[in-house]
Amino acid sequence: MNPTAFQIFCGYYLGLDSEFGAKFFNVHSLAAHYGIDAGTLQELMAAHGMVPENMRHIDFNVAKAHGIAQELTFTASREDVIRHARDSFDAFVQAARKMDPAKVFEDIDYDDVWEDEKDNRGNR
Repeated sequence: MNPTAFQIFCGYYLGLDSEFGAKFFNVHSLAAHYGIDAGTLQELMAAHGMVPENMRHIDFNVAKAHGIAQELTFTASREDVIRHARDSFDAFVQAARKMDPAKVFEDIDYDDVWEDEKDNRGNR
């Protein structure tokens, strides 16, 4: 059975396996995790609008969502991880609806992915 859009998002973008544990996946390992070939996974990703090439045109901070997911797998309950995954997926879906190939949202400072949450004194 093919993975859902949510399962693909969790695996590929949040680094979560089907039990919501931390796991690094690339296209080939995620496809194998779900018992399909990489070509089928890439087709599913395209059908759901989540191919990596599109991510730069979607105003969604995937690095931040991934970082939080990874931290939660070690510091919080499984329910908290699932809640974050659902909230992140919902935010991604909303942002993806506004995807604009003319805009590029790549100017994220990966050394400080929480930059947008600082107050005027630099505190989070």
